[in-house]
Amino acid sequence: MNQATKRRTIIGIIVLVFANTAAGGAEWCSSALADIASVFPDVPYSIITLVNNIPNLCAVVFTVVAGILVNRKITLRNMLLIGIGCHCIGGILPALFGDTSMAMMFLGRFAFGIGYGLMQGIGISMSLKLIEDTRFRSHAMGWAVAAQYAMNMVAQVVVGHLCAIKWNYSFFVYLWSAIPFLVVLFLCPKFELDQDDKSTAGSKLEAMAKSGSLGAAVRNLPPIVWVFSVIAIAYMICYYPMFLVIANIIVGRGIGNSVTVGNAMVFYSVATILGGIVFGFAQKLLKNKTMCIMLAITGLSMFGLYKSYSFASVAAWLVVSGIASTGIIPACINAFSDSVQEDSKFLATSIAESGINIGAFLGTPYIALIELFGGKADTAMFISPIIMLALGLITLKFYRPKS
Repeated sequence: MNQATKRRTIIGIIVLVFANTAAGGAEWCSSALADIASVFPDVPYSIITLVNNIPNLCAVVFTVVAGILVNRKITLRNMLLIGIGCHCIGGILPALFGDTSMAMMFLGRFAFGIGYGLMQGIGISMSLKLIEDTRFRSHAMGWAVAAQYAMNMVAQVVVGHLCAIKWNYSFFVYLWSAIPFLVVLFLCPKFELDQDDKSTAGSKLEAMAKSGSLGAAVRNLPPIVWVFSVIAIAYMICYYPMFLVIANIIVGRGIGNSVTVGNAMVFYSVATILGGIVFGFAQKLLKNKTMCIMLAITGLSMFGLYKSYSFASVAAWLVVSGIASTGIIPACINAFSDSVQEDSKFLATSIAESGINIGAFLGTPYIALIELFGGKADTAMFISPIIMLALGLITLKFYRPKS
């Protein structure tokens, strides 16, 4: 590698890592949900959960939008600046106005959700542009994911302490995004728009859209893609309530306060990193049973949290949940990837990933439905494991893992 290439590679890695610290954050303020509910006692808890869930709804649309437009209509640098800017400004709006207006809080979460969706859409694939040396690209993708998880871990702790001062101060954690914004502004290369660029996932989608073949490509996807996309939606409907009720479990049962919630979520964040590391080994060992077993273990962890009345128990089950749940989506994609033609793989994967965001958003009406029939929000942690076990058994019939 010559000096110029080495310098561009180092700059690309710096931009990639910093930008990906602003690619997550929908659940950073889980610690504050219990306090928000106490400030607005007349608002049903299922509505309070929209604080976490509005960004997931936005991501359903803007994840795909980012993939289609980046470096085709909007340069990578400008897309990053738009995404991180919305992430930062929308993120802190509830800290400034949320203590007096639920509407302003939701407006801020919508603006944040735009940035969240854009960054989710290009968070990993930007490495294909930023890392010139192909030998480092696969490693760079791993660093991008690690940067998101590491920031999640730090943010959960910071949010807990900010919430202890005043609940709406929790949202000041998104001020961090100003730093990645400046890094991108001054360091990100100004790539030219390339009509034939193959390094971004959206290029094929836009080409298909222009030729009128996008609808045909969707219709021609094998049925297994839709089966596992539906399973992904159902899984996330069942699983996302964990993030929505964990504060209720810890605070409501007298285990601790918002700081305790943040500390507990650190165990989950560390476990997700470990889960990503061990997934390849698990896939090789478990083969077509991978998704079934991970769904079953994740469901068991939710039931364990439902029965927890101590910090040690909560932390232990969050570790189990983090390790097992991290592998479910890769296992889902792995299940159908060999059945999809090469030029449709991104389309199929994006549909499954959008299903995750749809399911996360539907976690709120799921809790509302439980409350409608007289249950409590944390009752979802009792019902979900049963559904997840059934989903796991369904995967055994359709799973086609990579050889």
